[in-house]
Amino acid sequence: MATSRYHQVTVVGAGLAGLVAARELVAAGLEVVVLEARERVGGRVWSHRLANGEVVELGGEWVSTSHTAVIDLARDLGLGLVDTGMDFTSRDPVGGPEIPVEEHDRLSKLLAERMSALGAAALERMTVEELLDSLDQAGPALTVLRSRLGGTAGASLDEIAAGEIGEEFGIGDHRSYVRVEGGNDRLAKQLARDLDVRFKKTVTSVHQSSEGVEVVARNDVYASRAVVVAVPLGVLKRMVFEPEPSEEMSATLDVLRMGVAAKVAVATEGEPVMFRRQDHDIPGWYWTGRADGGGVRRAITGFAGSKSGVATLVAEAAKRLARSSPETSLSGQPVMVDWSSDLYAGGCYSVIGPGQRPLLAVLSRPWGRIFLAGEHIEGSGTIEGAILSGESAARRLVAAGFSE
Repeated sequence: MATSRYHQVTVVGAGLAGLVAARELVAAGLEVVVLEARERVGGRVWSHRLANGEVVELGGEWVSTSHTAVIDLARDLGLGLVDTGMDFTSRDPVGGPEIPVEEHDRLSKLLAERMSALGAAALERMTVEELLDSLDQAGPALTVLRSRLGGTAGASLDEIAAGEIGEEFGIGDHRSYVRVEGGNDRLAKQLARDLDVRFKKTVTSVHQSSEGVEVVARNDVYASRAVVVAVPLGVLKRMVFEPEPSEEMSATLDVLRMGVAAKVAVATEGEPVMFRRQDHDIPGWYWTGRADGGGVRRAITGFAGSKSGVATLVAEAAKRLARSSPETSLSGQPVMVDWSSDLYAGGCYSVIGPGQRPLLAVLSRPWGRIFLAGEHIEGSGTIEGAILSGESAARRLVAAGFSE
């Protein structure tokens, strides 16, 4: 194997967590190289232009107006933000009658009050299934809520800790949502412009000693003082580390896992109506949104979580999208991504089960000269979490003295 020239820091992964970490380290005066297995930056944030010119998100999409790290980064990079015009929480059943927004609000408020009454300690120990059962409610709004929560998490309700379904799941106060004009992955592309990013560099192992770290990527070895490993949890579990992780770290990686989800999108022949509709027999939903220049974007996007939901959506993408909006004419074939079968993702985002939230502290600790980044460090499954984790990893690395 050939040894590349020495870099002060190697960052593994050119998703937003890795790129943000690299940017912060470069700003601190360090020489940084970023290794990316794909032929593009962005990781699980991936924007796609349809044949009719509309841009859809096949990966991370929902940016709440409370996500200040994303908004600040976009503005710092000179990127515009567009109001999606969508409410993430209030959805109508596909093919069913509309549910009054007031009923969604009533149920969401009831759930938020129940969570407040139980307290954080109790919510950490119970599942979402148990929490919803404790409401003693029924009706179409609850059916939609159950499907929405499971689909959003990419897991069944008995696998998710009740304490995890706060703001990111649309529980509590309503939020408005924005996206980056021209596509969310412009964040990654803009970040990468000023960084040394090497593509098609699949990292298989990381070897550290008291003198430094060597990262093996195909037939190359990258030597550096320290490393930021910013890959999805599913990929992190497959990597080889020498010396092996501590028992605590190994146990944490064994327990934590990723959700299963897929996204599909299709162009429409004309401007569709604005809608957000929950599938009635799989944990999936479909929506439209505002276009960059105003009006409604000529596209429908769909998302499904859980193994059964993903299998159905992938097999019946065109049928499901058409059924979601019978008043709309579709144009061309849908594009889709099953993130659970993606080699460089291994899932959509991390799932935090009962009693698992404290394990995130293990991932955030420096592991010798190795620092981890990614949404799983924050346990949020969001673009916001990825950015915050990248900033945190860079700060921890500099504070550890490996930048000197």
